[in-house]
Amino acid sequence: MAELLRHKVRFGELSFSPFVHNAAFFDILIRATEELSYELDYAVEEIVDAGGVPYAPVAIQADFQRYPRYEDTIVVDADPVSVGETNVQFEYSFRRAADDYEFGTATMVQVTITPDGVAETITPELRDRIQSFGSVDRGPVAIAPREPNGPGRRFTHDVTFRTPHIEAAGLGYFEDYAREFSVCLEQFLEANGRSLRSLTGDTYPFVPVGWTCTLEDSIRFEDDITTVAQVLDVADDEATIAYEMRRESTDDVCIQADFTYGCFDEVGDRVEFDPAALEPLTA
Repeated sequence: MAELLRHKVRFGELSFSPFVHNAAFFDILIRATEELSYELDYAVEEIVDAGGVPYAPVAIQADFQRYPRYEDTIVVDADPVSVGETNVQFEYSFRRAADDYEFGTATMVQVTITPDGVAETITPELRDRIQSFGSVDRGPVAIAPREPNGPGRRFTHDVTFRTPHIEAAGLGYFEDYAREFSVCLEQFLEANGRSLRSLTGDTYPFVPVGWTCTLEDSIRFEDDITTVAQVLDVADDEATIAYEMRRESTDDVCIQADFTYGCFDEVGDRVEFDPAALEPLTA
């Protein structure tokens, strides 16, 4: 396993709580990938300059037990899981530098897209460099989000992907998918009389503790996107919601995801939700 990144938590990464916002981890993963590209001697800048999309995340599965705070430094390690013909799967570990505590993991499938819009074949040389990080004889982890189907409550959110949502390759940025899922949920809570502000006091509800996400089709600049959400499961200590991001002009599914949310107290321990917080999901 290789250490890729040490990141000091910054003021702007905190959410409406003492903890880093979930979307920041998507950005940290991209930064770790950039560092990985230098280790592999196939740098992100080189791919972008040639007109490609470097190490694009096409699937991610993550689990988090705790969330870092303002004073924490996050250490990100990576270990290869498997190498296919055109994709590589890495497991990323998130540790707290102060005590080496691992508070989260993420498994991500990544593909480099050529200027012609097809997945680039992994060369023998690149495969060897990936294997130098660790064994790749494990089978690939299946990553499949649950679909927004069933009897649970359903809600939507519309957004146009403008310049703040777009990255260097001209596509929707990884972090902004997670941000829009948060906005979708928070608007729904507020519309049902339970804004996140009103629910936040001694505890912090609706903090993602696990998620599965796949990229089905790229979101592009000025795409009009509708997020469709469906409540799947609700328990005293967690709730799971499925999401789809759909392109309005074609109704294509661009992003599919499910998020499991927990509730944390002020010291960062998991606690049960206040029943009032779950009312909009079960009404």
